[in-house]
Amino acid sequence: MYRTVLRSLIVSLAITGAATPGYAQQDIDFIPRELYDERMRPEGNTLTFCINPLGVLADFERDFAQTIGDTLLTDVSFYEIKANDWPSKPLPFDYRIVLGEDQMFIMLAQECDGFMGFLLSASNPTWMTLTRPYLSARTVLVRKDGDAALESLPFGDTVGVRMMAAGDNRLIQYLGAQPEGRTWRRTPYPDNELMFRRLDDGTISAGLIWEYGLFGATDGDPAAAGLSYTYALPFPIDPIEIGIATRAEDGYLNGMLSDAIAALVEDGTVEDLLRQHGLTAASEQ
Repeated sequence: MYRTVLRSLIVSLAITGAATPGYAQQDIDFIPRELYDERMRPEGNTLTFCINPLGVLADFERDFAQTIGDTLLTDVSFYEIKANDWPSKPLPFDYRIVLGEDQMFIMLAQECDGFMGFLLSASNPTWMTLTRPYLSARTVLVRKDGDAALESLPFGDTVGVRMMAAGDNRLIQYLGAQPEGRTWRRTPYPDNELMFRRLDDGTISAGLIWEYGLFGATDGDPAAAGLSYTYALPFPIDPIEIGIATRAEDGYLNGMLSDAIAALVEDGTVEDLLRQHGLTAASEQ
């Protein structure tokens, strides 16, 4: 019955907004009150997870979600974000999910119980709650030739970074605080893939990136790609913490998922899965 009601509501949304196919055209202002107050997904022994199939963590997150289901003794199914759902193409080797708030809301109401790969952020909407993080990613400085330490770069050399990435503001502040003539230059890029290309062709001397972006871009073996990297930075950068998003009203589900995540982190399962998917440095495997 709930699915029938929801289909009627979505049809109403489409008519009201004169939308073309896909969630991207729907507006949060037109979401009926019922979607806020009622749990539209059918109950049962199946957990459905939304997955970003274009994300660098996609295969890892699919296996990890399945492992969570096995831990909780539930069946698992997946809903993959479709190509026409994206308002803009996801950035390569990035951690951001570029969906509108209305899209995420409707997906959690209609398609899935939990949304994998969400960044823990104070800007997340109030109707959403995130589990405890299953990944806490650090930021690294990567270089094509030589020691990756920032201090080893000649003054005046260029450091690339995906604009507005974790650490970008810290990099700006640090470089701006250095004495004139004894600092480096920053070049922002729209995505990490382009930054890697500029690192390869010598346009920049080093790049700042989250660790799983580096490992994902090099199949877990930066050295084989001719890259060195370091976690030791002369300025602090908060870790990039990633969890599962649920609706705020699904507190019991969120608690169960968080407990399962804690157990799988503690017993080394998460680290094992990262190694299997080439998201840990080959030298550490």
